[in-house]
Amino acid sequence: MAIATLPIVLAVVLAELAVGGSFVMWFVDRGGRAPSGFLKLVAFVDAGAIAAALALVPTFPGGDLAARAGVDTGPLAAFGQAVVLVTILVVIQLITTFLPARGLRLGAGLITFLAGIAALGVIAIARPAQSPFDPLAIAALPLGAVALGGTDGAMLLGHWYLVTPKLTPGPLRRASLVVVFAVLLQIALVAIVWFRGDFTGTWETGLSVALALRIGVGLFMTLIVAVAAWWTAGMNTQSSTGLLYVALGCVFAGEVSARVIFFLTGIPI
Repeated sequence: MAIATLPIVLAVVLAELAVGGSFVMWFVDRGGRAPSGFLKLVAFVDAGAIAAALALVPTFPGGDLAARAGVDTGPLAAFGQAVVLVTILVVIQLITTFLPARGLRLGAGLITFLAGIAALGVIAIARPAQSPFDPLAIAALPLGAVALGGTDGAMLLGHWYLVTPKLTPGPLRRASLVVVFAVLLQIALVAIVWFRGDFTGTWETGLSVALALRIGVGLFMTLIVAVAAWWTAGMNTQSSTGLLYVALGCVFAGEVSARVIFFLTGIPI
């Protein structure tokens, strides 16, 4: 039933990118030094990602196909409706990047992030599980959003230092720290899930590879590269941007692997 859950996995990863992107925009903009071009670019990327997620909603499994995959169609339908709202909010956030009202922009960003977190919490309930309202499972997707969207936003921010040499490294370092803390929380979540015994049992070869990719590349390698990006941002922003490219590839591979496991087994990682 892996094919049946593929549209869900893709839609969730794209939603994570948009939601996390809205957060890093808000977080960096709070410092008052965020380049306007950076805010516009991230907002455009977020809008494209959430629009693609919305386009995938009609392809979600239903009926007998969803039942065989163990997916609850109620939360799936609710997620589809929530994505419509999040899409509207992301567009509003995009519009505010062209306006001089910084307070309005910050407010739109925070509301968009909170609505996105709620939408991800709804889709988490749809996974196959005996305890669908597991707090760890509900927390897993928002953490993934901050890690993925934060890395993408930090990487895009790094490009502005190529055209604005006098730009202080503070915003880039703050954006990198967002990724570091998000991944640390993800590692803590996986450790708790491991100790409570969710990983016991027989695993198919493909899922074992996905788990290794999630932990080795998506978590630990991302953490190492993100810390290096934060460290080097104060000395050489170009090197930091290059490291963030690597981090984005690592975290994207990890999130896809994690969501495949999440919607096939219900294990929150």
